[in-house]
Amino acid sequence: MSEPLIAIPPDGWTTDYLDELPVSSHRYELTDGSLSVSPSASNLHQALSARLFAALDALATEPFALAMAVDIRFGRQLTRIPDLMVVRSDEPGRHWFAPAEVVIAIEIESPGNHVEDRTTRPALYAQFGIPYYWRIEPSPPRVTTYRRGRGDAYTVSGSGERLTVTEPFPVDLDLTALLPHWAR
Repeated sequence: MSEPLIAIPPDGWTTDYLDELPVSSHRYELTDGSLSVSPSASNLHQALSARLFAALDALATEPFALAMAVDIRFGRQLTRIPDLMVVRSDEPGRHWFAPAEVVIAIEIESPGNHVEDRTTRPALYAQFGIPYYWRIEPSPPRVTTYRRGRGDAYTVSGSGERLTVTEPFPVDLDLTALLPHWAR
């Protein structure tokens, strides 16, 4: 049997270990001290993410800021990296945020991540009090928006080809227009 490429910490992975890893194009997330590594997203996914970031950044008002592909740290052994976030923070340039700083977590679905994006992530985000969750399917473009309801769960607040919300700031975007020309 071959040796692992990275030594597994005896007490499980923590954010301290993540901070020591070299910068890479992979996404490292923790679940109860177990490390998950995801490859970089497709070109369509990244193009939609970048264009949505720019569109939302132009609409966001103080005190909101956009963040792209950085950690939400729920605890030392539990993290997630949404594609985009709207945060309320005095230091929006950081590489991680606490759940209390995250106003909207935004996920763009990738093949093979449907269970994570439709079940695991929204349950975790709602449990930790993140007020809004937006899930975007890139092809064909469709968004489902959620808001925190009673208890630790989200309720659907909208769905369609347009991203239209009034909270926490007004947004009305045609998702098809955000796709690169070759994907329309």
